[in-house]
Amino acid sequence: MTHSSAFMRRAIAVLTTAALTVAGLATARPADAAPDHGTVVKAAPSTASPDIKDGTVNAIYDAGAKIIAAGTFTQVRNRGSDVDITRNYILAFDKATGTVDNAFAPTVDAEVNAVIAGPTAGTVFVAGKFNTVNGTTRRKVALLNVATGALVTSFAGPAFNGLVKDAVLVGNRLLVGGIFTTAGNPNPRGGLASLNASTGAVDNYLTTNLTEHHNYDGVSGSNAGVGAEKLAVSPDGSQLVVIGNFKNADGVLHDQIVKLDLGATAATVADWNTSRYTPRCAWWAFDSYMRDVAYAPDGSYFVVVTTGAPNGGTLCDAAARWESGATGSELQPTWVDYSGGDTFLSVGISEQAVYVGGHIRWLNNSFGGDNAQAGAVGRPSIAALDPRSGLPLSWNPGRHPRGVGVSEMLVTPDGLWIGSDTPWIGNFQYRRERIAFFPLTGGAAPHPTTTAALPGNVYQAGLPAPTNVLYRVNAGGPLLASTDNGPDWAADEGGNPSPYHNAGSNTAGYGTVGSLDATVPAGTPAALYSAERWDPAGDPEMRWQFPVPVGTEVKVRLYLANRYDGTSTTGSRVFDVALDGATVLDRLDLSGSVGHNVGTMREFTIVSDGSVDIDFRHRVENPLINGIEVVKTGPPPAGSPDEMQVRSYDGDTTVGAASPVASPDGTAWSTARGAFWVGGTLFYGMNGALWRRTFNGTVLGTPSLVDPYHDAYWDTVDSASGGHTYAGATTNFYAEIPNVTGMFYSGGRLYYTLGGQGGLYWRWFTPDSGVVGADKFTVAGVTGFADAGGIFLSGNTLYKVNRSTGDLSATDWSAGVPTGAFTVRSGPAVDGVDWRAKAVFVGP
Repeated sequence: MTHSSAFMRRAIAVLTTAALTVAGLATARPADAAPDHGTVVKAAPSTASPDIKDGTVNAIYDAGAKIIAAGTFTQVRNRGSDVDITRNYILAFDKATGTVDNAFAPTVDAEVNAVIAGPTAGTVFVAGKFNTVNGTTRRKVALLNVATGALVTSFAGPAFNGLVKDAVLVGNRLLVGGIFTTAGNPNPRGGLASLNASTGAVDNYLTTNLTEHHNYDGVSGSNAGVGAEKLAVSPDGSQLVVIGNFKNADGVLHDQIVKLDLGATAATVADWNTSRYTPRCAWWAFDSYMRDVAYAPDGSYFVVVTTGAPNGGTLCDAAARWESGATGSELQPTWVDYSGGDTFLSVGISEQAVYVGGHIRWLNNSFGGDNAQAGAVGRPSIAALDPRSGLPLSWNPGRHPRGVGVSEMLVTPDGLWIGSDTPWIGNFQYRRERIAFFPLTGGAAPHPTTTAALPGNVYQAGLPAPTNVLYRVNAGGPLLASTDNGPDWAADEGGNPSPYHNAGSNTAGYGTVGSLDATVPAGTPAALYSAERWDPAGDPEMRWQFPVPVGTEVKVRLYLANRYDGTSTTGSRVFDVALDGATVLDRLDLSGSVGHNVGTMREFTIVSDGSVDIDFRHRVENPLINGIEVVKTGPPPAGSPDEMQVRSYDGDTTVGAASPVASPDGTAWSTARGAFWVGGTLFYGMNGALWRRTFNGTVLGTPSLVDPYHDAYWDTVDSASGGHTYAGATTNFYAEIPNVTGMFYSGGRLYYTLGGQGGLYWRWFTPDSGVVGADKFTVAGVTGFADAGGIFLSGNTLYKVNRSTGDLSATDWSAGVPTGAFTVRSGPAVDGVDWRAKAVFVGP
């Protein structure tokens, strides 16, 4: 009696809900509503899901009050129960409790691959391998009542002669993709078709013909059916991306991926193509390596995930972002995240993250081949990627054992559903058999990516050691790092000449100098004598001019060595040197006075008249110079190289006075190597690694090492694959940090310069986890950064500090590239401001 009453109450409730839904009165969330996520989902899964005991969950649909799951399974249990409930290939359960829905129990005779919204509230389309539903013939596609599982008989689709793998609803059309060549008779269709969503009648809207195997050539390779594997429609319904096992679309090469424009009367192949999916990957195992595709909620991009093999420059075993608005024939992805040999199976996208799932062990593993190489980050089976960079965010619940992997990801306004073939989330931590839900409630927002701008504050950390050195130049050679904590020796190479000499002279390079005499100051790098600037003619003579304020007493040091073997004898090279018009070296014969291949120095004290002028005059053969140093006399200024200071700056010519910023922990800023501020956090290089700490413009938080490549929870867990754990490997960027001279963050990228190198380099970076991209990129065609002693960006202007002179210069910045010559805005000779520091950044 009690059981009967309970059953009747449930039946009445079900019938009432079904009636309201069919009548259009029940509240229902639109199937294509943006998830509107403000955070990443919670790392701990909800308990509101049943335990699916076998098979794999291939599809999940949010029906409002209930969830519908489909796949290859046959048995399910309610959580905490030991009673098996038969559900062949499809089931529903209460979203709030996870309890299996007894009313929804359609009978299908084979696996279901897709479940999507029907044309009216309270209905869903199912598609797959089946031929009958509830005993009625429905070849591969059917429309069901959500409340009862009954067939909606008004929809009767065609008899497809092969699998339907996926389907999407666009307006009142159902677009289907799969491995078929006919959609009923007489309707030839090559893997794609469109049906009237209300009746199931085939129409001629989508007739694109997908043909030819990707890998199988008729003799070798894995042989699978030709057609569509997955479909993704843009949120506005204007674009359709199709992936699968095909080479051609309507006879034109579109290898494994084609994009269609969904017009008012016909779907047509779009002006979008790429050859990045053309290479054969693991051809012996996979005919096609495409596995899933999804659009971002705003429709601006889509992400494709694949299986295949270690990348080798391909897009196998990778997640790749593509811009929706791009057109052309040789398009390239915005970013690629490689697993290093493990399969991606699924992707779902929210406003905050690109969620990926599969059989993966690591991400950011570009150099891995079934192992973790430099930059690899452990992410067992599931991960959240930063949409800007493709790098893994901090979210890392994982799932172990991984099984075949996560085959379905559904992002809803409430959170993230995943379907798989194994029972656990975490390392045998949460038993969630084959389906799990990560709620949005309780999730954390990713780290902000806001950057500071000018007018504002510029910070200098690791100020130059107090010194009287005004200029140092490595004449004829590259930038030389200081060996005495003073300023570096500025470059004067052929392609990067010093601005302090006139035209007409040449450069020459040599090996290590034989010896240095006693005139050379301690701490002078011997490499200073490995290059020279020499003057081949006397009209005009070689002249150097260094701006120095009037009345300043300075020592001018000339570093000289005769290195050319053709002038190794006494009298074979003789020249004069004049300082501010007065001859200070008359008939200098280096080979005769100090010997051939010997470094020497000559020092002279003068009072500047506004410019220190050094003239070299011919006598015999050609004059030369290896290095020049201009040093103020008197005691050096007070100060510490470990200080941080801040000054206001309008971005043009107005510079405020410097004031100190306290470092309560006594950070040795003199050991810093570049820094940037993003979203409230200061990142900086130091001691061969990246460090982070909060900074609000006044208070510096506690520093912490940025090491997302190791995780105490996962590092020791045996992945049960290849004898590896889930431990990652430190990024190869850290090996570059000791040579970094400047950094800034922009649009998911960490840009940086390296001492003595003229290029501007960048890597992907996410401030959330601190992961630095494994791949290093060079901004094409850009030079002139060998003298950089700091770089920072504000809006459309890039600023560079000259590490030799202390000048601050600026140039335009557009689309990730400096677009013009640098122009000096400030500096010691302009307004008395020295911009040099180990780390220069715009901050709060």
